[in-house]
Amino acid sequence: MTELKSEDVKQAIVQRLLEIAPNISVYKEAKTTPEYPHFFVYQITLTDTEERKNYHLMSYSMTIRYRVASDPSTDLKLEQDLDNMSLKLMRGFNIIEFGENKIRCTDKSAEKVDGVLHFFCTLNALVKAVSDEETTKINKLQVEVKMNGN
Repeated sequence: MTELKSEDVKQAIVQRLLEIAPNISVYKEAKTTPEYPHFFVYQITLTDTEERKNYHLMSYSMTIRYRVASDPSTDLKLEQDLDNMSLKLMRGFNIIEFGENKIRCTDKSAEKVDGVLHFFCTLNALVKAVSDEETTKINKLQVEVKMNGN
């Protein structure tokens, strides 16, 4: 079966974050000395459900952490900054683009914990399975992504 790679999903999220907040650093891996403010993107879970013959629903549960300062007690308007970013992420994460394809973000939520905003969302991609024989014949990977719910 053909699948979207987690790295492709993360990269699409990074691109959206750069559109929402172009002056904020975005990390996909832990950094010893990150710049502040920054986003950190990682995948929580991946589920694969067969929807119908040759189609699977790939659900990527993702989280984005937003941190304003290394020491939250030094930011006087921290709560306001986190609330504002939460609203931007809620508005900005309706549709994510993968090349020419678009995927809807669902199950969006945000919470503030110890001076860090945690934004959660699920990306659902309907992926067409391609047999190994077909892949060998055409000598390339085929992924057909459709927006969930349409």
